[in-house]
Formats: sequence, C-alpha cells, structure tokens
Amino acid sequence: MKSMKTYKEIPSLLSKALLGMLSEEEKRALQQWREESPENEQLYGSVMNTGYIVQKSREVANVDIVNGYMNVLQKRKRNVRVRRIRRIVSVAAGVVLPLLAVVLWYGTRQKSDVPEQVASVIRHGEVKAELVLADGTTRILSSGVTDSLFVQQGASIVVQDQGVSYQGDSSVVEERYNTLRVPRGGEYSITLSDGTIVYLNAESELRYPVKFVGEDRRVYLFGEAYFDVVHDKAHPFVVDVKNSTVRVLGTSFDVRAYADEDEVLTTLVQGSVRFSAGKESVILEPGEQVVLDKSGRLETREVDTYLYTAWKDNLFCFEEQYLDQIMLTLARWYDFQVKFESEELKKLELSGTLDKYSDIQPLLRLFELGTDVKFEIQNKVIYVRKVK
Repeated sequence: MKSMKTYKEIPSLLSKALLGMLSEEEKRALQQWREESPENEQLYGSVMNTGYIVQKSREVANVDIVNGYMNVLQKRKRNVRVRRIRRIVSVAAGVVLPLLAVVLWYGTRQKSDVPEQVASVIRHGEVKAELVLADGTTRILSSGVTDSLFVQQGASIVVQDQGVSYQGDSSVVEERYNTLRVPRGGEYSITLSDGTIVYLNAESELRYPVKFVGEDRRVYLFGEAYFDVVHDKAHPFVVDVKNSTVRVLGTSFDVRAYADEDEVLTTLVQGSVRFSAGKESVILEPGEQVVLDKSGRLETREVDTYLYTAWKDNLFCFEEQYLDQIMLTLARWYDFQVKFESEELKKLELSGTLDKYSDIQPLLRLFELGTDVKFEIQNKVIYVRKVK
C-alpha cells in the first residue's frame, strides 16, 4: 500500500504534467501511480484530455477533490482505525486549484444532467434557533438578532450574533428550565450560567436551567451537541440523553443522539467522562468513543475525534461512511429529503470533505466520481440512483 505522503504528491504531479514541467523522476512516480489502478488511469486521462479548467475553479474551493477521489471509491468492509482527516488547506498559486476544477468538471459533465436553476433550490443552513422560556414565552433567534438583552427570573440573557449567553443571579434557589430548539437547516450555540459552552447541531434541542442549583449541573439533550464544560469538581456536569447519561467534571466532548438513529455516540476530545446506560457504564479517555446501540449494549472504540466534531468548525468530514448516513447528516443541514433507488446504494462506503456553508453539489459530484451512483435534485428532494 502506498503511503499517504505519496498520495499527497499526486495533485502536484498532475499539475506539473499539465504544464509539461515534470522531471524524469517525477514522470516515473506519476507512471507508477497510474498503473496502480484503472481509476487512477481514468483520472489521469480526464485531466490530460480536457482544456476546460478555469470556469469551475470557484466551485471546488471548499472541496478536497483529488484526495477525496482517491478515498471515494467503494471499499470492502473491513475494520480499520480511522486515519486523521486533515482540515481543508488553501490551494496555492492557481496550479492545483485549476486541476481540481478539471476533475470536478469531468465528473459533472459525465454524470450530472440536473439543471443548475433546479439544483440551486437546496441551500446550506444558517445560524437560527427558537428559545422557549420557562413560562412558555418564545423568542426567535438568528444571526440577524444581535446585541439584545432581556431579563428572566434568575438571569440576564444576552443574545449576540452567533449565540446566547446567561449571567445568573446568585440569589436564585429554584431551578427554572429553558429550552433551546435548533430546526433543520440551523445551528446555534449557548453559554450557560456556569460558563459552559454548548454548540447545538441541526435538528437538536437542549433543555437547561437558567441558573444551576444543587449538587450537579444537569441538562437534557435531544439530537447532537458539542460541550466545552467549565471545570467544577464540586458540581459534576451531567447530560441526560436517550436513556443514558454522560457525567463529567470539566472536559470537551460530543454527544449524538437523534431520535431517528439507532445509536447514541459520545466522543471524548479531552478530559474524562463517565457514560452510563442502565446497569452498564464506561469511563472514556481522550480519543475514545462509546456507542450505545438499540439493544442497550455499550461498545468503546478509538476514533479520530475530528470526524465527529468538525461540524462545529463548519466542516463535514466523512471517511468510509455509509451513504445513507452521509445523506442523513447532510439533509439535516441543507434541509432536504433523500430517496434511494435501492437498499444496496445505502451501504456504499464513501469519503469526502465539505465546508458547511458551501453549495452541496461539488460534494455530490465528488461522490459520483469512480462510482456508479448518480444524484438527481428535484425541488427539495435528492434521488440517489444507480447509473444504468
């Protein structure tokens, strides 16, 4: 198996080949890569045989096309330790970027016949949420609602561009719970009264006290959230989620517990947490994830935590993930419905990286490269079909 270093050199070699600037050693390296697989040869041929470069370059600024192409091929089922996903890097000097545009254009020209005006119906999400106060009063929050302040019993609530924060009243002795609801196509963050920051993903809900009172700091989660918990040894932070709990002192972790998914995933970035479900419990170390399945069984595994937390940094990172799970994640953010032509297509294992605030089409076209999958967009529905 070739090293990742070798694969990282391929975009540069292809770019030099386009410009006729390969040294003899580089020619041999590129030839060796071409002979490794028919897919590599297909990619090389498409790059060398097309003169269409500049027009599509803007579309791929947020997608790691070449490296994604090398990972996107259907993979046999196997247990592998997840490799570290790099964040998207800036492409220098207008050499690699045009190359990426060529690859994207080739996949688009061969596989996609969806009119651009139709596909544009599907748009990325935005910062938005609904705040339900303890008395039932609701307030709509968005990036357009900024620098406002209102007072609720027990706290001053400050609404800013990207989230809401609380400043508690130390005299309060009774817990009053608010609820922050993030719809499909939304995301939002909240700073709780103890300083803990919670990033809520799309289609998620957090129920929390205006002011923490008592021995522990307890919140209730539906959906997915990333927690950056302020250390307080005397008052553990507890997340109640889908028949289980996560107990921490001070740490950073992600919890994914959607009602329409069979598993609850808790991923620890730093610190320590105890995950409990029924009579079972495990203590996680950084870089570990515990999975609670629908039968109540717990499984602990080592993971690349960034794959599960990149969403809060405005990235989607997928590696060897089933297509139905990928589309489910994208559908929550882009707010569309997905329909598969067959069950077989759901279990394709694909990889790719996408900026959350970019258009979805480049990623779909990346997935089409090297596979027999075709995506068709009609209004707010994406149809996943097999190429005939």
